[in-house]
Amino acid sequence: GAILAMEEREKEKVKAAAKRIKEQKEAEKAGRKRRKERLAELRPAGYYKAQAQQAFNAYIRARDADLPCISCGETNPPDLHGGQWDCGHFKTVGANPELRFEERNAHKQCKSCNAGAGKYTSKEATVAQHYEAGLVARYGQEYVDWLNGPHEMTNYRREDFIRIRDEYRAKLKAMKQREAA
Repeated sequence: GAILAMEEREKEKVKAAAKRIKEQKEAEKAGRKRRKERLAELRPAGYYKAQAQQAFNAYIRARDADLPCISCGETNPPDLHGGQWDCGHFKTVGANPELRFEERNAHKQCKSCNAGAGKYTSKEATVAQHYEAGLVARYGQEYVDWLNGPHEMTNYRREDFIRIRDEYRAKLKAMKQREAA
């Protein structure tokens, strides 16, 4: 009987030690979660703005994957640093922040057209003209007139950027799943 009692106590000690380890791991996990939440609160809106822009740009590049560059019609540009393609905005996000996340204002563009790197001597004039011509050819003049028209100003907050980021990540994921099916 004494041996059985000793074995029983040993089993209980092992169980108690396992329970303490499990509780400690759960406490550490909860601590990590709290730290992550506090860090998210401390991050400036600009952090989420950049994430939203990345998600939007990735979606636009995937949406237009089968189309040529909107400005020059290139289908296989040189593979420059950061990939071959950019998400080019017809109306720049600096001058028209209200169109930053407008899908009708953004199209796949080769790196050299989006940056104006040598393909055209001055990006502002020639690439914009070619971009506009590409939009007219693809969608019609009314489409371009809408882009050139007035738009209501937007004042995005942190929550808006998070919502936009999540929306475009979900759209991209759904698009990739449709293509894989």
